[in-house]
Amino acid sequence: MSQPIPKDWMNENDRLGSVYRQGVSDFILFASGKDKTSTTCLCPCNKCRNRKRFAYDIVRKHLIHNGIESTYRVWVLHGENPYKDRMVNRVEEENSEEGLGIGNFVDVAYGMHEELVGDLSGGDGSQAEDVEPPIVLEPDLGKRYNEYKKKAEEKLYPSCEAPITTLLAAVDLHNLKKKRL
Repeated sequence: MSQPIPKDWMNENDRLGSVYRQGVSDFILFASGKDKTSTTCLCPCNKCRNRKRFAYDIVRKHLIHNGIESTYRVWVLHGENPYKDRMVNRVEEENSEEGLGIGNFVDVAYGMHEELVGDLSGGDGSQAEDVEPPIVLEPDLGKRYNEYKKKAEEKLYPSCEAPITTLLAAVDLHNLKKKRL
């Protein structure tokens, strides 16, 4: 069983404090340890939101300067397996007005990182683990995934400066309609 991944540092307001800085160091160590062949990773800072890839030292600077995206609680894009890796001090997530990192939700909803994470973990399958039964996929799943992924990255309109995407706007509209009913 893997060691717990402490994430309470993500809630720290003092980004120059020792708790936050140690958390950033632990995150960089975790991400670089999961993919030893790469010298870069996606940057989960509030500005980049896992959309840009940088060297680990640049990611460290971004996390200290911009803070980490508050909704990125399961680090699937950095090698964490939500079924095997445990979290410590799990905090209930809140939707923020700044954005949800909707592309991550699309990936997780369609299970696109589970196979990659399984390969990276290096497990030989000899340990008894709680495994969910396989999901039966619908025939056009890849097409739907690509459409949602495109909408998760597409700006709401061409000159839109806010981090609002077409998919995020559709989800917000759907949630608003559900509240009214």
